[in-house]
Amino acid sequence: MAFELSVNLEYGFTEAGERIEDRIAAAAAAGFRKVELFLLKGRDIESIGKALADHDMQLISTVADYVTQLVDPETHDGFCEVFRQAAGDAKALGCSNVVVTSGRGVPWLKRPVQLGIFADALRKLVPIAEELDVTIMLESANTRHDHPGVLCSTTGDSVVVAEMVDSPRVRVLYDLYHSVVEGEDPEAELAAALHLVDHIQIADAPGRGEPGSGAIDWPQQIAMLERLGYSGVIGIECQPGKPSGEAFAYIQSLCR
Repeated sequence: MAFELSVNLEYGFTEAGERIEDRIAAAAAAGFRKVELFLLKGRDIESIGKALADHDMQLISTVADYVTQLVDPETHDGFCEVFRQAAGDAKALGCSNVVVTSGRGVPWLKRPVQLGIFADALRKLVPIAEELDVTIMLESANTRHDHPGVLCSTTGDSVVVAEMVDSPRVRVLYDLYHSVVEGEDPEAELAAALHLVDHIQIADAPGRGEPGSGAIDWPQQIAMLERLGYSGVIGIECQPGKPSGEAFAYIQSLCR
């Protein structure tokens, strides 16, 4: 089967310039129809929306916040307002997926307790997600290289928390790069998590470069996704070492 690709424009098509609108145009010219962004706060939502419409592009995910430490209950009410703003901006751009991460853990609480506090924060977000008709996408990030100290560092962490909340509004974003760097077996992790996974992101390892630049066997991984029955979008979230159109051609050819 073929897989549709999206590209994160914080890293991809940066050669088109600082303006996200210009990166949208460049991605469209390279054959993409879906894109992803990090924070929308402070950006010109109307202008980005026009660029998406002009190039027949769809924004499929954005991030609520990078740094809030949701293991601290004192942050939960404030994060509800952060999430509401992020979700409202996303919906204004036709996007229904808002990524939420745990933030850093703490050394003085046992891990199950911390995951439970994170789940409490998400329970407060669920009514907002229902009101605005968005999905909360939980993403784990590796603690070994990119995000030292993060609470949710394994795929299983996100699965456990999503199952604690037990809401159709809380789903899992599986990032194959973070999974590999964390020492996981992607097939084993996805087989256990696929009932919750709505989106997959990729980059090569080591280095977080474009697929084909590192040690991951991409034909094998794409075949694995097909074998497990994944049918969603694959998001390229990497730091390309060459012009983006050239860097992404390999994974585009594999996914056609």
